[in-house]
Amino acid sequence: MAKRLILRRRQTPSFRTGSKAPLSINPERTPGFRPGKVEGLILLGILLFLSFFFSGCQKSGEKGLGKRELVRINGVSISLEEFQQMLEKQPLEGKMRLLSEKGTRDFLENYVIPREVLYQEAKKRGLDKNKEIQAKIEDARRAILIEALLEEGLRGRGEVSEEEIQRYYKENQTLFVEPQEIKIRHIVVNTEPALKEVVKKLSQGESFEKLASTYNIGNFKEDGGNLGYIRRGQLASPFAQFEEAAFSLRKRGEISEVINTPYGYHIIRLEDMRGSTLKPLNQVKERIRFFLQPKKRQEAYLEYVKEAKSKAKVLVNENLWNEEEKKEAKPKEEKR
Repeated sequence: MAKRLILRRRQTPSFRTGSKAPLSINPERTPGFRPGKVEGLILLGILLFLSFFFSGCQKSGEKGLGKRELVRINGVSISLEEFQQMLEKQPLEGKMRLLSEKGTRDFLENYVIPREVLYQEAKKRGLDKNKEIQAKIEDARRAILIEALLEEGLRGRGEVSEEEIQRYYKENQTLFVEPQEIKIRHIVVNTEPALKEVVKKLSQGESFEKLASTYNIGNFKEDGGNLGYIRRGQLASPFAQFEEAAFSLRKRGEISEVINTPYGYHIIRLEDMRGSTLKPLNQVKERIRFFLQPKKRQEAYLEYVKEAKSKAKVLVNENLWNEEEKKEAKPKEEKR
C-alpha cells in the first residue's frame, strides 16, 4: 500500500488557469533568491521612476518650490532625497506596491503629506510640550538607543558554534533516535467539509479504521487506510511533510495533526514500530541550532549587561528602599 502512495504522486496536479488563487512564491525555497538583492533592484526601479516622474512634475510645478524640493507643507519642505529615504524604509511588500506612478503618488498623498500635516497639528496644539508625551518620547528614544547598542555589542556573541551543536548531539542522542520502520494507517480526504466531519468524529471517539474506510478517497479505503511498514526516505519528495509527521509519532495509537499533500488532507495513526536508528547530524543540525540559539543569546545578553554594570558607578539608597518596603508591609499586616 505504501508503494501505491508513491506511485500515484506521478499524476502531477494540473494548474487551473481559471483559478482565482494568486500564484505565490516562497522566497526561502526559490533557488538563487536573495532578499537584499531583490529589494535593491526594486528600490533602484522606484528611484529611476521617481527621477522621470517628478522631474516632469517640476517643470510644471508650483512657483516658489526649489529644484529638489518635492513638497512644501505650511512652510516645511520635504526634498526628493528625504522622500527617497522614506521609500527605502518601506518593507519589501510596500516597495512592490510603489512600482507604479499611482503607487508612488498614493504614498506621497496618503502617507507622507498626512504624516507631516498631523505632526504639525500636534505641535500647534502644544502636545510636544505635554510632560506625559515627553516621557513616552524619552522612553522610545532610550529603547531605540539600547537596541542599537545591543545589536552592536552582541554581534557574533550569541551565535551557536558547530562544536556546540556536535556536543549537544553526542550528549543527547536519545532525542534523535527513531524507529527504523513504522507501520501507519491514514485518513485522506480532498475537501475541507469532509476533513471537518472526520476531525469532529475522531474527537467524539469514532473508530479510525471505520472513518478511513468511509471517507478515504480512491483505493485508500481498503483495509481502513492501512499503509503497512515504511522507512525513512521511502516516500516521494512531495510527501516529505507526511513522512516527517509519521516518524514524529512516538506511541502506538498516537494520531498526527492534519498534513496537506498533493492528494489532499491526511491524518496519520501510528500502528507499530520496529528497529531503531539514530538520525544523522546533518538531518538534525538546524533543529539543534534553533533549540540552542535563544539560550545562547540570553547568556550573551546577561554577560554583556554584567560587563556594562561592572564599569558603571551604581549607588542605591538602601535607607529609602527599606523605608518604602516597611510602608508596603504595614497594610498587609493590618489586613491579617
